[in-house]
Amino acid sequence: MKLIIIAAGRGSRIKSLSKGIPKTLLKINSQRIIDCLLNNCIKTNIRECVVVTGYRNDLIENYLSGLSLDINIEFVYNPDWDKPNGISVLAAKTAIPPNTDFLISMSDHLYGADLLQNVIDSSLEQTTANVGLDFNTENIFDIDDGMKVKVDSHDRKIITAMSKKLTVYDAIDCGVFKCRYDFFGVLEQAKRRNAFSLSDACNLLLAKRKLGGVDIGNSFWLDIDTEDAFQYCIKHSTGFFTPWSSDKIETDNQ
Repeated sequence: MKLIIIAAGRGSRIKSLSKGIPKTLLKINSQRIIDCLLNNCIKTNIRECVVVTGYRNDLIENYLSGLSLDINIEFVYNPDWDKPNGISVLAAKTAIPPNTDFLISMSDHLYGADLLQNVIDSSLEQTTANVGLDFNTENIFDIDDGMKVKVDSHDRKIITAMSKKLTVYDAIDCGVFKCRYDFFGVLEQAKRRNAFSLSDACNLLLAKRKLGGVDIGNSFWLDIDTEDAFQYCIKHSTGFFTPWSSDKIETDNQ
């Protein structure tokens, strides 16, 4: 199973720290965010990744090409990287074999291998896509910006509503997905409606009860979308990183 890592955006909300570096290359406690995501792959026996690039794709490709890892990394460039993230997932379609399941990860969400394994182990027998859900909403950092989710009252594995604007919700989407190949068709349907985000495609699945949720329990995760989240992550993410070298980027944030 391949993991698609969406690493195309500019990360404008954290630009004073990134200084022109793609957000996934920022260092947290001496290692880069992308290092953690790749280490999760190693721990869960994922050996193929598709990294979708856009803004400063040269920096990402040069850095990852210089690592010696037991992972095959394929780069896909998204020329429309300034559009919502569903376009980046669609760009990776040619790298996913037809009729196979695949995984999606945001490149700026920090989490451990336990969370990824939980999503990998989830069943797509009744759904087209599953997403990791954090039901510990009282502990969410910057919950106002979180993607809020309502689940079925009788079956917590089925999502019935998804929006940042929900006022009544059960969980927060943590940005890690497992999908059938058919999900590309849902993204294309959303695109025809001028709706370009992953959540737009997910909302098309709601009426059919084809969007599943995976309870991540107490697994740590954080969306590093702002400077405050970045500083919070430095304090709360010890033990996530591998010791390989990551000093190939000229501009540094530490």
